[in-house]
Amino acid sequence: MLLRRKGYKLPGLLGVLLVATLGCFGLIMYLQSTSGTRMYQFLYWDIFLAWVPVFITLGMMALSRLRSTKVKSILLFFSSIVWLFFLPNALYLVTELLHAFRFYDVNPNTRFWLNTQFWLILFTSFSAAGLGLFLTSLCVLMIHHMLRKICSGGLAWAVVFVLLWLASVGVYIGRFARWNSWDVMLQPLVLLTNIWSWGVHAGPRLHLLSFCWLVFGIAVIFYLLIYISLSENQDV
Repeated sequence: MLLRRKGYKLPGLLGVLLVATLGCFGLIMYLQSTSGTRMYQFLYWDIFLAWVPVFITLGMMALSRLRSTKVKSILLFFSSIVWLFFLPNALYLVTELLHAFRFYDVNPNTRFWLNTQFWLILFTSFSAAGLGLFLTSLCVLMIHHMLRKICSGGLAWAVVFVLLWLASVGVYIGRFARWNSWDVMLQPLVLLTNIWSWGVHAGPRLHLLSFCWLVFGIAVIFYLLIYISLSENQDV
């Protein structure tokens, strides 16, 4: 257990993730100052979006404590839809690893690993990816905890796997189709048309499934590690 005293585990996890976020911001600022460029400027916004589903999840946990059953059910229903649309933003940070190759031109004929700039860029990308996995797992863990109170354990696990799969598909849509979470509400028909075209054409469908299974596999393994490490006391 990370924090054994009941009631302090979730604040502790959030605190560590906040420190990790600030550390990632520090790496970005240092890279920008040493390179004289706006390297990784976009990552500030991406990391903020990755925190949005965490904030929504905390709000849903607060709503679950309302006494009015009808009001609680309505608010939880709509907030869960919004949460599902924003969940891929956290897992999306895994794909920021590609920028380690985008920002540093690796020459295989040189000992590029002796260059400190290479490691700074690599660790910045890795930090963002790790942060995304932790934020995704924390969000799903809190939802899993809520699900166990209203349904069987097997059904709760099934929902968790479905959520992680949908998040993986959302990552694909964000990375390759360049759609954002709010586009689901602003341009739903165009988005559905794109998804349908991927399902119809064999090439795009194979690419989509291959990518999504890879992201899904990583997300599931990481979530299981987090879940098992906190399984001594199920209260988050």
